[in-house]
Amino acid sequence: PLIKDEISALIDIYSRLRPGDPPNADNARKLINEMFFDPQHYDLGKVGRYKVNRRLELPAREVGENRALTREDIVAIIQRIIMVNNGQDTPDDIDHLGNRRIRTVGELVQNQFRIGLVRLERVARERTSIVNLEMVTPSALVNIRPVVSAVKEFFGGSQLSQFMDQTNPLAEITNKRRLSAMGPGGLSRERAGFDVRDVHYSHYGRICPIETPEGPNIGL
Repeated sequence: PLIKDEISALIDIYSRLRPGDPPNADNARKLINEMFFDPQHYDLGKVGRYKVNRRLELPAREVGENRALTREDIVAIIQRIIMVNNGQDTPDDIDHLGNRRIRTVGELVQNQFRIGLVRLERVARERTSIVNLEMVTPSALVNIRPVVSAVKEFFGGSQLSQFMDQTNPLAEITNKRRLSAMGPGGLSRERAGFDVRDVHYSHYGRICPIETPEGPNIGL
């Protein structure tokens, strides 16, 4: 059915994103804003903003000016989808390396560190509501354990964290240069099809197809 009013659209989107929670228009508006339009929760990055501007033909905006999505971006994306559906534009090749970006270890640690800081902020806000602010000290409000546990959680339990192969210098270099399509925000071995695992022509001269594990992780 076609939804014409804003409240019904918000409730419909919220029920699809959070099927277990009771739908509410205010919660839906807050969730969508945090997911796409709030710079504290959503960051395209300079490269992402450049790619979005280039693909959607939005050259008037400076690179890195707004690293969250805007209403103009959403409208342009919907227009492109309609054009692709009508055969007026060609869809992007999702397996092409030009449409992918390597997330370095530093960026992954940065994201984990940010999660730890968000937890620290939440704990500090809770403590400020129950203590006497005139008598309180910074050490009583700020506890670094959430940050430490978040970083330890990444290095100790992340899918991308592993011991480095130090058999010889060549094995060490190979291990450092290894790429993975799995991990947070990536693919899983259960839903990765043959096209994702196959060697793409854009890999030639950039990624060695022989350096891939055998078994269910092959090609990933």
